[in-house]
Amino acid sequence: ASHWYMALQDPRRSSEPSWRAAVGSSSADGIRRAKLARLALAAAVVCLGLGLGLGLPSERRPSGSCPASISGGLSGVLGWTYFAAWSASFYPQAIQNYVRRSVVGLSFDFALLNLIAFGCYSAFNLALFLSPTVQAEYAAAHHSSSAVRPNDVFFALHALLISAVTLLQVFLYERGGQTFSLPAKAASAAILLGAAVGAGLAAARPIRWLDWLGDPKPLPA
Repeated sequence: ASHWYMALQDPRRSSEPSWRAAVGSSSADGIRRAKLARLALAAAVVCLGLGLGLGLPSERRPSGSCPASISGGLSGVLGWTYFAAWSASFYPQAIQNYVRRSVVGLSFDFALLNLIAFGCYSAFNLALFLSPTVQAEYAAAHHSSSAVRPNDVFFALHALLISAVTLLQVFLYERGGQTFSLPAKAASAAILLGAAVGAGLAAARPIRWLDWLGDPKPLPA
């Protein structure tokens, strides 16, 4: 009877060893699952990088030209692997925001400036990859072709999309009274205004499009 009474007062007392073992086992299982998840993610990133790098051309080549060199193939594999690894890093925050239906604790300034940064990066990569005018300006300035590859373009656009989703979540979910800081808003306005003015000057030809994109002129020989 006394044993029953003591167990009623503190249920862990009558089965303390089994209780501790259960907690320890649960904690160990959680750590093991987390390690396996990280290993699986790393393996998926490497496999995606290898698959895209080997399956897609690393650079544009004229019709009838020789296949890509070993260095070109390696560049493609490494480029697509970095695309996969860096792209995967964008999702945990957006997923956490969605699951919690809250952005409390998220830096709003970072979300805003990150979107602007990847917008600029996307414009730079797209121009150097697709625009004959910008490519000609780059070749004249650097005496070589642009080093922008398809994985650079895909990464920039993908990062821009996920950054836009994260910023949109700021306006949709609970934010606990957080706001954008005045310096971040001022910096964003200044960047966008400068970009608009620069685009107008490049269109009117006082400056090159390459200047607007921020590519420095080569130093004189």
